[in-house]
Amino acid sequence: MRIIGHRHTGIIVNDIDRMQDFYIGLGFVLRRRDLESGDFVNHLLSSKDRTFHTVKLILPDDRLPIPCQFNLELMKLADNQKDNLGDVVFDSFDFEQRNTGVLDIAFTVDDIEAVLKYILDSGGNLISKPLKAIAGFPALHSYARDPEGNVLHIAQNISE
Repeated sequence: MRIIGHRHTGIIVNDIDRMQDFYIGLGFVLRRRDLESGDFVNHLLSSKDRTFHTVKLILPDDRLPIPCQFNLELMKLADNQKDNLGDVVFDSFDFEQRNTGVLDIAFTVDDIEAVLKYILDSGGNLISKPLKAIAGFPALHSYARDPEGNVLHIAQNISE
């Protein structure tokens, strides 16, 4: 038994259009956009009579077949349905309060300063300025938040 590949990373969002544009601006390509509902969705998500907007984005890589490329799925309840989620506010990043769970989505980029500027210009914020890694593969690393507060680990490989 083993994992044979990454299928996708999913993010529940408040503003699906804004977040689609944000991630396309980082280099993702729209693969498809759907309204999903019915027995499969209700069963899979333990929900009842829900309709979800979904946006499936792909990070193109000519070296890999499409099923092996990085996929990002954005999901939002359809506008005509009530949800109790509200807007989540992220005031600070405190690693000590994140004992378990997903910490971040990590991306390797070609220009860390340009990506961080894009994130800030798009309504995200910076958690840490770029720092050179002290161990492992030589790279600059930074943490930031996308416009809805999801933590992004941004890394740029460097030569020593």
